[in-house]
Parts: sequence; C-alpha cells; structure tokens
Amino acid sequence: MTKLRWNRRYDKIVTDLALLGPIPHRYNLSPVRVGVWHRDVEELLKGRVNPMFATPYVMCAVASISVVLEEVIGKHDEVMFIFDRQEGRRARAMNALHKIVFEFAKLDSRVKDIDFRPHETTVCLDPADYFAYAFREYQVDKESPRAKACMPIAECEKMYGGFLPREYVEHIANNYIENGLVPGSTQRTMSQSLEQFLLKGGWTTSKVAGFKRYIDDRNKKGDW
Repeated sequence: MTKLRWNRRYDKIVTDLALLGPIPHRYNLSPVRVGVWHRDVEELLKGRVNPMFATPYVMCAVASISVVLEEVIGKHDEVMFIFDRQEGRRARAMNALHKIVFEFAKLDSRVKDIDFRPHETTVCLDPADYFAYAFREYQVDKESPRAKACMPIAECEKMYGGFLPREYVEHIANNYIENGLVPGSTQRTMSQSLEQFLLKGGWTTSKVAGFKRYIDDRNKKGDW
C-alpha cells in the first residue's frame, strides 16, 4: 500500500481497491484490528516499563491474540497465528518474548501454533497489511483521500477490536510495574513476573471482555 503511486494514479487506485478490497470479506475472513497511539506509549510506558514490553507492536500483537480467542473463534475452533518476521530491535524483542508471551497463549488448546514467517513466503500476511493500512488511514483522518480510497477494504458488517484507549494502556502499564516488569529486569525475572501478571490480570479474558465493553459503548455513542 505504501508503494502505490497515490499522487500520480489516485483514480486508478480507487478503481482497483473498489474491485479488490471486498474480496476477503466475501470469503468470510473476520477482520481484527488493534491499534495504540504512540503518544500513550511514550507517556505511560517509556522509562517506566521494561523496553521489551513498552512497544506498540508487542502490545498490539498480544492484544490481537486475546481478541481472537475471546471474541472471534468458538470454543471448539482451532487457530494458527502468523506474524511477519521482524528485523532489528523489534525482532530481538519478539524473539525474547516468544517463550514468555506466546508460549503462554498456547496454553489455550485452540491455539495450534504461533509462527513468524518472512512476508514473501506466505500470502496470509497480505490481506492483514492492506487492512492495517486502511485502518490507520481512517483513524488518522477519515476524510483524507487515502482513507476514502481504502473504504472497500475497511468496510464490512462486523469487525473486532479497536484502538486501545489511554485508560487501558495506563492500566496495563501499572500492572507491569506492580509485577516487576521494569527497566533493568532480567530475562528470568521477567518470565516469572509476566506469568504472574498474565494469570492475575493482564491480557486475560476478563480484561479483554472489559476492553470489548469499552469499545461497544463508544460505538453506541459514536464517540470516536
């Protein structure tokens, strides 16, 4: 999406997206989106929480898994999560978190695997990339030309998740701190602390259900 020639071929892009955007919805794919404002992460987590956890990508990845397990699939369904393999600092964080966060998610018998693959090796990531781009453009400025062009991708009868509200991010940050996930904490300490954090009130079903109620309430009020 970022490589499209928006300034030179806007009308052609609009036509193509109108044709291609609805395809995933016709095949019963369920869009799940989770976003967080960088300013909330900077103000509430940076310098207070271990940097490995204080990244928007990690927060959204874990929250997405929770939304899928709580809201999207049934108790007898199975799911596999595929993430784009990361590079640099983000890759180091995801690798370190894999055994802590993602192995914990696998305790749910419905989760058959959580895998990280290079983007070019699978088509599974393409619809998610298009949807993430459309979600971002609409959230930043729904009246912008790009947001309007992306509407065939973003529009469907039912979507799951939403932006993590600031109060939710603050709650997560406070829980991290209370459980010792602070700057300088060691891998062993983080593993033990995070397990307790998840079990006692992190991204558990009760917290995700609370997030869902918050989103539903704001949807009803049109307060976005």
